[in-house]
Amino acid sequence: MLHVNKIRASYDDVPALHNISFRVERGQIVSIVGSNGAGKSTILKSISCIVRINSGTIDFEGTRLDRLPPHRVVEHGIAHVPEGRRLFARLSVHQNLLLGAFTQKSEETRQKMLERIYGFFPLLKEREYQLAGTLSGGEQQMLAIARGLMLQPKMLMLDEPSLGIMPRLCAEIFDFINEINQEGMTILLVEQNVQEALALAHYAYVIQTGQVVAEGAGKELLESDIVRKAFLGL
Repeated sequence: MLHVNKIRASYDDVPALHNISFRVERGQIVSIVGSNGAGKSTILKSISCIVRINSGTIDFEGTRLDRLPPHRVVEHGIAHVPEGRRLFARLSVHQNLLLGAFTQKSEETRQKMLERIYGFFPLLKEREYQLAGTLSGGEQQMLAIARGLMLQPKMLMLDEPSLGIMPRLCAEIFDFINEINQEGMTILLVEQNVQEALALAHYAYVIQTGQVVAEGAGKELLESDIVRKAFLGL
């Protein structure tokens, strides 16, 4: 579904990604794990064309994404839930969700998606007309994921969904990621929470200083020396 081939990217001439290559197959959860500053978020921003790559290619269902403006990437069916949630704080939960469905021209389709989202997240229905900026951190993360799903994407990219959230809500969010994947959603997950991300993943890549240093089935990587020493303290 997605093929990232030998991409390089930089910020103000400072290299951030070095020949990164990976694949995402349809219906998979693919996790990209690594420490803070390793380049994980830059990978997602490169796929979204928020960051322009210096070289390499990014193909999604046979289309070269790296040549497109960001809004066209969205139109191809990729939803990017960024680190830090990036909600419209002074708009309501309802308004934030509708903005996620801006590519959907049919009012009927938007309403059906709202009903589905509120079925997934009953708490958001309770907060429907509350300003997004007044929600707790966990509630805001739920809203950010829900806004991405309003696009009805082919692939959902999640950047650090557990960041700054209490453990109980983290568990709920990871359970939800697993649930929507079982319904057929393809997910590219970037996480510092290595144990949870690898436990969920069908396949995973370990990133260090902008390079892939290990890859394999998620549960196999959990047992690998590089992950156990570098991230789990074992």
